[in-house]
Amino acid sequence: MSGKPIFGQKAMRVSKIREFFRTHMGGRLGRKLLGWLLLGSSFLTLLGTTVQLYVDYSRDRNFLNTQLNQIQTSRVPSLSSALWFLDEAQITAQLEGILGLRDIVSARVVTLTGESFFRGVQGTDEPEVRSYPLVYISQEKPEILGTLVVTADRGGLLARLKDKVLVILITQAVQIFFISVFIVVIFHILVTRHLQTMAAYTTRLGIGRLHIPLVLGKTVHPERTDEIDTVASAINSMRENLLRDIQERQETEARITFAEAYIRNILDSMPSVLVSVDTKGRVTQWNLQAARLTGVTSKQAIGCFFEEIFLDAPVSMPQILEAIDRQEPLRLNSLAEQQGDTTVFFDVTVYPLVTTKMQGAVIRMDDVSEKVRMEELMVQSAKMLSVGGLAAGMAHEINNPLAGILQSMQVVRTRIAPDFPANRALSDELGFSMEQLWEYLERRGCLRMLDSIQDSGRRAARIVENMLSFSRKGLGKKLPVDMAALLDRTVELAVNEHELHFHDIEIVREYASDMPPVSCEESKIQQVFYNLLRNGAQAMAAAKTASPRFVLRVTLQGKMACIEIEDNGPGMPEGRRKRIFEPFFTTKNVGEGTGLGLSVSYFIVVENHGGTLEVDSAPGQGALFIIRLPVENAAENREEVTA
Repeated sequence: MSGKPIFGQKAMRVSKIREFFRTHMGGRLGRKLLGWLLLGSSFLTLLGTTVQLYVDYSRDRNFLNTQLNQIQTSRVPSLSSALWFLDEAQITAQLEGILGLRDIVSARVVTLTGESFFRGVQGTDEPEVRSYPLVYISQEKPEILGTLVVTADRGGLLARLKDKVLVILITQAVQIFFISVFIVVIFHILVTRHLQTMAAYTTRLGIGRLHIPLVLGKTVHPERTDEIDTVASAINSMRENLLRDIQERQETEARITFAEAYIRNILDSMPSVLVSVDTKGRVTQWNLQAARLTGVTSKQAIGCFFEEIFLDAPVSMPQILEAIDRQEPLRLNSLAEQQGDTTVFFDVTVYPLVTTKMQGAVIRMDDVSEKVRMEELMVQSAKMLSVGGLAAGMAHEINNPLAGILQSMQVVRTRIAPDFPANRALSDELGFSMEQLWEYLERRGCLRMLDSIQDSGRRAARIVENMLSFSRKGLGKKLPVDMAALLDRTVELAVNEHELHFHDIEIVREYASDMPPVSCEESKIQQVFYNLLRNGAQAMAAAKTASPRFVLRVTLQGKMACIEIEDNGPGMPEGRRKRIFEPFFTTKNVGEGTGLGLSVSYFIVVENHGGTLEVDSAPGQGALFIIRLPVENAAENREEVTA
């Protein structure tokens, strides 16, 4: 039980030591530095130790050789003299003296007679044997007495080297370890901990933390900055540059985003269809009008081929590519495009992009349908004016002889009337009966011819009257008139026309309740309503329209009163619709119409009242006539009438 606390204390000490080394050894870099220091120092120590041992070994070997050589010079003569005199004590003393030398383990004297003197030990691991001849000079004559054999043990030399190696390695290892640890600790204090601070700072560094500078746990002296201070300053400078660059980029992106949105708003606000394409026909820009026209959004259109998403485009891709190749704008005016039952006209301009960075074209399409219609109306008005001038002249030239014809016809009818006293008196004087003359004229068809002549004259008079309407500017006084009430009265008038079969036609009224009165010539406008109702009824009767119907609408559109007369008759093709207001244009059989009713109506509305008269029709979809009359002076005129 007593051992557990001891083990726990040891573990705590080991943990503290580990924590110390982990904290003060500079982390992984410090441990690497320590490892390399130990490795390098160990290599250098081993190298130095090897060199030192080699030197010591060489020195000891040289010392051994010196001793062995000294035996030749100092011991051999004495030993030879003692052997000559057979002084065993001296021989033994000399051998003991030789054994006193370092690394000498044995000495043996062998005489020529075979006698031996030996001192030392037998056998060694690393023996080195030297033999020295024992010569004594007697009477100047050398006498060989024997041989001295000396054995040296090189094992002692190696043992001393081993002891030196162990001492050197231990001392050097301890020295190297503590020096390395000291270096690593100093490196940690001076470098590694700051590098760890920098690493932690850069790891946490983000856009939201760029305003926080890097601060090291050291005092910085401007005149004594080191490399760590330089790196920290460089990091802070980089941070400031990044912060400034990010701010500038954000400002630039904001300006670009604003510019893009501004340009996009400009493009989307334009009434024109604007589409840009590259040289392969892919859409790069698509404004709101293009989306409204095609039903394809900008996100759906960008990147797609122009001809795939704009199927009914009035301009083809080959034409666009030709404009790009020629680097000249392509202008196409009043191109017709069928949208359902309506024909829409476009002015198309293809502008090639001439920049080097981007090639393609910008396609601008302007809806000029209203312009085309206005041009048609202007042409129509010009025709009306020209016809009006011609009609006025012709009417005045025809009116006088026509009046004479009608008057003469009336006189002829009077002169042949049986009940007229003057006629009867003259017939009695001449001896014939007026009844007989009347019967004769009737049987011969003369009376019918006279009636036909009179009807033709009256019809010609009406034609002349209609022709004169072109030249009249409305001499009647304009008064405030309720359009709805006037329209109802016109319907009642038309109902009385038996040939129109109005009793079989359904009348649907859609009148606005807030309609102000319109200043106009009531009779003229009623004539316009009557002509439109009459033509519609005749068209529905001729086509035998099932469940014929008129829809009458009176609404206020700004400062214009809008009167719509719509039927569900056969309608008319575009060619007929464009010519319907032309003078003398009619689709009726010869003798059934003059072709002046609608042209006179147009003249009354446009020229006499400053309004507009339009028609919208398609085969099988009936006809819609739209009359617009100004109402701005109605209130003043109403006050005048009241007064």
